[in-house]
Amino acid sequence: MDFIKATGELKKEVEDEIKKFFEIELQSVENDVLLDFYKDIRHHTLLGGKRLRPIMCIMAYCGYADYNPNILRVSIAFELLHSSSLILDDSMDEDIIRHGEKTFNAIYADKFLKSTRFDISPYHDGENWIKKDGLSQLLMIQRAISRYSYALSVLGSNILYALSGKAIRSCGFEDKIITKAMMMQREMYKILNEGQLLDILMEQNGGNEDIYFDMIDHKTGILFKYPLRVGLLFTEKADINSLDTYAINLSRAFQVHDDILGVFGEEDTTGKPIDSDIKEGKNTLLVIKTLELADEHQLKKVKAILGNRNASFEDIVEIKEIMKKCGALDYCIKKESEFIKTAKKSIDQNMKEESKIFLTELCDFIIKRKY
Repeated sequence: MDFIKATGELKKEVEDEIKKFFEIELQSVENDVLLDFYKDIRHHTLLGGKRLRPIMCIMAYCGYADYNPNILRVSIAFELLHSSSLILDDSMDEDIIRHGEKTFNAIYADKFLKSTRFDISPYHDGENWIKKDGLSQLLMIQRAISRYSYALSVLGSNILYALSGKAIRSCGFEDKIITKAMMMQREMYKILNEGQLLDILMEQNGGNEDIYFDMIDHKTGILFKYPLRVGLLFTEKADINSLDTYAINLSRAFQVHDDILGVFGEEDTTGKPIDSDIKEGKNTLLVIKTLELADEHQLKKVKAILGNRNASFEDIVEIKEIMKKCGALDYCIKKESEFIKTAKKSIDQNMKEESKIFLTELCDFIIKRKY
């Protein structure tokens, strides 16, 4: 199997199905304000991404059953749900760039600022900063923009979750199986939100490697596990839990690699600022191991730079060198390789050959990707 070619073809089918799904949905929206909002949601969903989750759902299904176009409609539910989680994640993290473009949160911050017609030009003059109530006007508009953009991000995320359920309901399979899939989708969403909660709490309280992977299993892992489970469910032949070990280990490798790319990747390739993880002080595995393995001198520098939003280019270069020298980067590379090895071993040998090859090559792709 030519993995890149095969996934490229399936990606196009998935994206065409998403466009078809949204086209039908948009036709039912009569309110012009809502129509614009739904178009922004569609744009966010189709913006970049590898569509791995829907493709995994399809390939899990095809591992035990002949291809049925109904599974394509089921699969897009996981892209809609993934997009829902990204909107919420970006708004909570106050991220402004994803896939090289503005996040949903940033788009609505811009729209709100334009709608207020707030004139920021006087604040280029130092005199206005010392006038009575001068600074308070800036603080008020900042609070209003933040509140508005966050609120619309939450609503956009909620709508996408609802649409993911609608995609499953409209798939064309038998009602009894759809009901089971809907129950699984709701359980998935609950666990996903638990993962977001654990992520926020770990950001405040810190954590070790075990706490980190518990959070990842709830957040990233669930978005790998359930597409496979639901794909298996619709075959009505396979054990829906048979790929759980594969999903957990693959998702852990995926996230560790993401952590590495978040610091050592190239911004033009990843589509995200490569200094944001350090400036925001995110508790990635790379950071956790750096704090554990750095010597006293290195640790002092790391703590001074980590979480400093005003960190300079030189600061970022220095902390990257420390991550290399103390062994944290090597540890993460070794860890992701261990997860991939376990994932490969756990693939059900009773699956059809094409699906087995796909799942195996997906493992290699995960830790070789540069974006």
